[in-house]
Amino acid sequence: MAETEQETLEGWSQRLKHSDRSAFSALFSALYPSLLWYARRLAGDEDTASDIVQDAFIRLWDRRMSIDPSRSVQAFLYITVRNLTHNHERNTRTRQALLESMNEPGKPPGPDETLNVRLLGQHLRQWMDELPDRRREAFELSRFCGLTHHEIASVMGLSTHTVDKHITHALKQLRQRLDALDPDLLRP
Repeated sequence: MAETEQETLEGWSQRLKHSDRSAFSALFSALYPSLLWYARRLAGDEDTASDIVQDAFIRLWDRRMSIDPSRSVQAFLYITVRNLTHNHERNTRTRQALLESMNEPGKPPGPDETLNVRLLGQHLRQWMDELPDRRREAFELSRFCGLTHHEIASVMGLSTHTVDKHITHALKQLRQRLDALDPDLLRP
């Protein structure tokens, strides 16, 4: 990258730290195409790549106050895109494995299985809604957004230890509710 381009990025980075929306917009316009190309190469899908790059820019904006002027904002975005892509792939594999484990190969679920899964999903949504707000937020960021406990702590403005406690308590509460519904569901 030419020195003037680097100086421009550093300038945008400094202005971004002070919540300058025009600097964010200029940074977005300058880096979006190359980040999209990179995400597309990693994810192999245009729509997923676009979502990932947008999420990366959202994370940059959310963390703008803690931008370190000695570190490259461009590198931060590329690292974020890479990590979000890996998280997306991991979550996709996990969902696929779960779906495959629920059914015999080649055999679609029967009506009873479909109804049971739907009812269980309704119960889980209801139980999650009953969790205290901060506990539910930490749990959802961990389990549905794929954030690490450190990232959740940063997002929520908490210590990692507090995030661990929120997630542990949420899991315990959900397990108790599930066990009360059907004690054999959690048994191997």
